[in-house]
Amino acid sequence: MSRKTVAIAGAGIAGFAAAAALTRHGFDVRIYERSEDPREFGAGIYLKENSLPVFDALGLGERIANSGVRIKSARIVDETGKIIVGRPLDKERLIVVLREEVHGSLRDAALAGGAELITGKKVIGASRDGALFLEGGEAVTADLVIGADGVHSKVRESLGLTKTNRLLGDGATRVVIPREEEPYSTEYWSGQHRIGVVPCSKDLTYCFIIGPEREPRVKALPLDKEYWTQQFPHLKHVFDRVTDGVHHAHPVITCKSWVAGRTAIIGDAAHAQPPNFGQGAGVAIVSAWQMAEVLSQTSDIAQGLQEWERIARPRINMVQRLTTAYDIAGYKWPTALAPVRSRLFNKLSKVPLTARKWEFYWRGGTEAPLPGNLMDKADA
Repeated sequence: MSRKTVAIAGAGIAGFAAAAALTRHGFDVRIYERSEDPREFGAGIYLKENSLPVFDALGLGERIANSGVRIKSARIVDETGKIIVGRPLDKERLIVVLREEVHGSLRDAALAGGAELITGKKVIGASRDGALFLEGGEAVTADLVIGADGVHSKVRESLGLTKTNRLLGDGATRVVIPREEEPYSTEYWSGQHRIGVVPCSKDLTYCFIIGPEREPRVKALPLDKEYWTQQFPHLKHVFDRVTDGVHHAHPVITCKSWVAGRTAIIGDAAHAQPPNFGQGAGVAIVSAWQMAEVLSQTSDIAQGLQEWERIARPRINMVQRLTTAYDIAGYKWPTALAPVRSRLFNKLSKVPLTARKWEFYWRGGTEAPLPGNLMDKADA
């Protein structure tokens, strides 16, 4: 019996995660990528107890652990220097690692599993019946088509799946700098500005530098070190180490559905979100594995995709809503009322009900640690 075929648009983290998971579950996969040399910018990425079991299942757990940094505690520090939220991580894993390492490990797993990477192919759309359309008039058919082609997904747009596509009022400059930090993830607040500082390798620290997009100096590249030092004088030693970076406004994508017939969208194409929970890539990696698990147990791809969306979408939707609300509280909260925000977040982190909910969705909607079958746990 021949193996089911898969055509994936996009060779980013979501695309390679889907390819690695599907080849592991017996599918014949081809990935179509517009660039000749797909790569990720060398900023950091948070991997938590939802996505880390996927890396373990793919045989990548040791590689990720050795290349990244296991974080001891995650905390938020307000304008007064007080830690208002602190989460010890001795009973769960949080590993921060370079994006290029995550991308490379998933690429290696996908190719080792038999996936074929076809570069220099620009995807311009897809159909419900399993066709991927390429620039120049070429069409590729498969039993399953996946759009992992990012925020500006041509697959999503061609199928009319978009519900909303908007930019929020803030954005982030992401950089890596020479490491001087201990293994803690710390987010600092200053009015409508936020800075995250966390080591991501033996020698490097990842920083996300967030502020309102209406302020031109927030978006400036190279980084406006004078401006940011005015906001965070105590972090001058961080800004002094910055040499380059990239800046993006924060997008939010919501969809009518993630599925149309035998075609599905995944990752930022389906649920782009601001990075406050560090879960954009994490939930994409988990949902890719869940898709492979579901489809490996059915002969009807279209029906299986509907079941996958039913399992994966509710918790990802909630993560997206909460991280978006957190984002808006960051750039819209009146600076004069910053002490009220600090008290509110401190209270929410200590009340048992809200603290449990916060931690649950901060992990992408999983218990900690996450044992056993990911599909069963997500549907529990």
